[in-house]
Amino acid sequence: MDYLHDTFAIEVATFEEWRDRSRKNNFFELVYILDGVGSQGVNYIQYPYQKNGFFLLPTAKCHKYIIKEPTKFLFIRFTGSYFVPGAADKVDYSQWFSRLNFIMGNHNYHPGELIDDVNDKAQVKRLLDVILFEYELKDTCSAFIIQNTLVSILGVISRNIQRRILKGRSFADGKFADLLNFISFNILDTDKISVSYLSEKFHVAETYFSEYFRRNASERFQDYIIKSRLRIAESRARYSELPLQNIALELGFTDSSHLNKMMKKHFGKGMREIRKKKDETEL
Repeated sequence: MDYLHDTFAIEVATFEEWRDRSRKNNFFELVYILDGVGSQGVNYIQYPYQKNGFFLLPTAKCHKYIIKEPTKFLFIRFTGSYFVPGAADKVDYSQWFSRLNFIMGNHNYHPGELIDDVNDKAQVKRLLDVILFEYELKDTCSAFIIQNTLVSILGVISRNIQRRILKGRSFADGKFADLLNFISFNILDTDKISVSYLSEKFHVAETYFSEYFRRNASERFQDYIIKSRLRIAESRARYSELPLQNIALELGFTDSSHLNKMMKKHFGKGMREIRKKKDETEL
């Protein structure tokens, strides 16, 4: 049975044979293999799993598990309201919403392990043990503890995805990778990704910042910002049911028409085309 909360749902289930599950109105789902052997299939590509495997599933329906031995799963489903603080919340999680957007915009959604680093895998296992304990306990503080633990897990996932993005890349200035990390995790905070703020934080003269960025990234700063937001928009169109107008406004575009125009300009396809392709895939 699901352990339901306004911002997440948790389920522990054992399957001998895979069956479709209801996963509506969520951004994505984390899947942890508590026991068992088989293969994960996403977009018709298969990848083997075993105990302690950790995967991400988008909302797309084109996924399944080929179960070779009875498998016990831990499913953690994130809903659209995750990290949007409610009136009763004592901690503001809104700053962590950027982690969710970063994962959505930069994960390739191919099958395979979500975390490569051995130490990070061990860290996530410890955090998942906390979630399992609170899932079984279900006392008045369990939801709060689980939500805080999920914040940490998303942080570890983001760190691993960022390492993959930067792997093999070298920059003339060693601090430029830190600058890109900061931009990625604050992509929706217009104040923190302004030239004036970044110049001061990373000790680059404001008048030289644009040239500094272009020399290291081989593209203009504003183009980098727009394309980073467009990748999030594409992921939301493909893997969520959010209206295109809502996606546009949340990502800082004037309206859905503006977002569509930018998407075509930079990636050669419009938002409706992306959403239509997603719908056709799920038929």
